[in-house]
Amino acid sequence: MNTPLLGRAQAALAAGRMADAATLCREVVARWPHDGAGWLALSVAAAALGQADDALAAAERAASLMPAYAPAWANVAEQRRQAGRMAEAGAAYAHLAALPGLPADFAADAENGLALVARHNGQPLVAEAHWRRAIALDPTFAGAYANLGKMLFDQQAMHAARAALRQAVTLDPTNGGARMNLALACKALEQQAMAVEELRHLLAQPGTSEQLAHDARYNLARLLLLRGPGAEAWALHESRWKVSHFPSVRRSFPVPVWQGDSLLGRRLLLWGEQGLGDEILFASQVPDLAAGLSDAVRAAGTDILLECDERLVPLFARSFAPITVVGRPAAVARSGSRDTSADPRTAAATTQLPTGSLARYCRPTLASFQAARPFLKPDPERVALWARRVAALGPGLKVGLCWTSGLLTAERAISYTTLADWLPLAQVPGIHLVSLQYNRDIAAIEIPQARAQGLEIADWPDLDQRDDLEGAAALVSTLDLVLTAPTSVGEIAAGLGVPTWRISTPSQDWSGLGTMVRPWYPAMRVFPAPREEETLADVIQRMVYALAALAVGTAAAASPPPAPPPTLNDALALHQAGRMDEAEAAYRRLLADGPADAQARGDALHLLGLLLHQAGRPGEAEPLLRQVLAAEPGFFEAWNSLGAVLLALGQRTEAAEAWRTALRLNPGYDKAAANLGRLGVPS
Repeated sequence: MNTPLLGRAQAALAAGRMADAATLCREVVARWPHDGAGWLALSVAAAALGQADDALAAAERAASLMPAYAPAWANVAEQRRQAGRMAEAGAAYAHLAALPGLPADFAADAENGLALVARHNGQPLVAEAHWRRAIALDPTFAGAYANLGKMLFDQQAMHAARAALRQAVTLDPTNGGARMNLALACKALEQQAMAVEELRHLLAQPGTSEQLAHDARYNLARLLLLRGPGAEAWALHESRWKVSHFPSVRRSFPVPVWQGDSLLGRRLLLWGEQGLGDEILFASQVPDLAAGLSDAVRAAGTDILLECDERLVPLFARSFAPITVVGRPAAVARSGSRDTSADPRTAAATTQLPTGSLARYCRPTLASFQAARPFLKPDPERVALWARRVAALGPGLKVGLCWTSGLLTAERAISYTTLADWLPLAQVPGIHLVSLQYNRDIAAIEIPQARAQGLEIADWPDLDQRDDLEGAAALVSTLDLVLTAPTSVGEIAAGLGVPTWRISTPSQDWSGLGTMVRPWYPAMRVFPAPREEETLADVIQRMVYALAALAVGTAAAASPPPAPPPTLNDALALHQAGRMDEAEAAYRRLLADGPADAQARGDALHLLGLLLHQAGRPGEAEPLLRQVLAAEPGFFEAWNSLGAVLLALGQRTEAAEAWRTALRLNPGYDKAAANLGRLGVPS
């Protein structure tokens, strides 16, 4: 029924005056309770006001009164879906799709809704089919592309996800969620420059929601850190406290945040954040501060306290003396807790800082990581106990193994294994394997299975490696080597200075800081997780070969069989595959054998210098690159690489001049221009 009162209500809706519209609509349905249009308008207004129950009730009434009216059924389907009533929503979308003479846009909406319901019900193939039908019905339907792209992203189908999300933002440039997901898909595909561009676009775009902007800043920080640490990256990293689903709650100590200025006469409270491994990684910088706590400085009233996971207190207290270490209350440690309690000793603090922010002051550039050293000190008495137990295994290398984590995510899953994946270790002579798997449920199942297949591995169930970190650290300190997935075990081992081989994804792991290592830990070597053409078995086999060489000596290692002298292409292929140790050896052997011509020698020196830079060894890279340029001053790519090395060494002015030289030699060289742009200096 089209009445003047309904007309006024609909005009208020169109003008965005939702409260007025709702009042008028309620008057309409009170006078004409069988007027479906009034109920539909009331549903829309109530939904806009956040009155979900009223919106759904009005939508149901409208649909019952107008069984053939597409807008009423599109609305009730969406209201049911928003209320979590998925079966009923699916029925409403199906009713909508079956209406005769349905316009293409409503048909596409119905398919999109059916896809959302199917995805919720765990039917991704059904959902994809509905979304593709929606797109066929309406090729301009940006929302369908965005929803399809997000599902494909969650399924790790990154190429297809990127294509769908790119189309979504092309059709609707204001769709911030789609642009965020596009950036993350580009990151997963190692297209970091494109990912950065999308996030900067999102942050510059008017209308971006506050929450989406926080998420974009944090993701941009991690992308910039993948290129190497810098002021912008660390500043953006501070946005982590406001992102969606961050694993820590910001502690609310009633003192100012430390800004990196003098601590003389002040009491700094550092507090750990995120997971156990993160706490250990960030704590690697604490010795820098502890070194300044001389008796004279302490006499002037200067002190540092560190609040951390209760399990770390004795280990950290020994390692970071004279810093006072206190435990984080158990209630605070629980995920999502808003508990503000703290050890009474923290009340003496005059300034505070989360440990994840220390790098702004202690590790501002890659060059500052050259100060990194092993920093954990185990309990000597427990070390002696474990040394006896480990020695009883017999002669040979003692190798710890932690093959999976208690925290599995889609991004991290590519680096996690089962113990059965490590069965090739059974073929390595001269080693004794020791289980460092702290998840006892997993260990209790997988260790007997592996032993039945010939893999001998020592396991001591009397040590709680999850909660007794003093015991775990003591055991690890007696080992010759630790092999690990991305776990806190690897952080403890490398923090102790025990050689640690970690499966990781340097192109995705921000803590690698643009290198093929993890600069926080000089004792850690990274074995890159498999790329598209590889499997975890390939990565493990490389580790097995390296371990065999370590165990019995390179000359006696039976596998892999002796290779012919490498060519430059062989070395480059290893380099591009992330097999950095093998690539370095190949480059060095090639140079030692004497390349056939000067150009080949220059290329080999340049690539070796680039590799050393990527491995976090810029001091070794610089002389090689200068040697190349002394012989071939027109080698513009080498000038570009030298600029990156000089920047890593903190020589910003010299880096800019190297990039300008590359541009003078080749004015169209985009990489050098981009490097100057990121540095914020003219070309």
